[in-house]
Amino acid sequence: MEFTTEFELEDEVEIVKTVYESIQEENKIEENELEEDKRRSLVDISLNGTKLCVRIGGDDLIRVRAAANTWLRLVKVAEEMTRVVKECDPHGF
Repeated sequence: MEFTTEFELEDEVEIVKTVYESIQEENKIEENELEEDKRRSLVDISLNGTKLCVRIGGDDLIRVRAAANTWLRLVKVAEEMTRVVKECDPHGF
C-alpha cells in the first residue's frame, strides 16, 4: 500500500523562492546518497510563484509520517531564517 502526504507554504515570492532553494539542496543530497530502492520515502518539491509544495510518499505509514515531520521542520526553519535575514537587511534581500 502506498501512502502520500502533501503540504504547502504560501507567502511572498522572495521568501518562498529562498525556502525552496534551501530545502531543495537537502533533497538533492538525499537523492544522491541513497539508491532509490533504499530510500525510506520519496520527496517531491515544487515551486509555483508564491506557493511551495512538498509531496512525500512511501509504502510505510510510519516512515512517511517521520519524513513529513522532518520536512515540515526544515520548511519552518528555512522560512523563519529567511524572515530574520529580510528584517535585518530589507534592501539586500
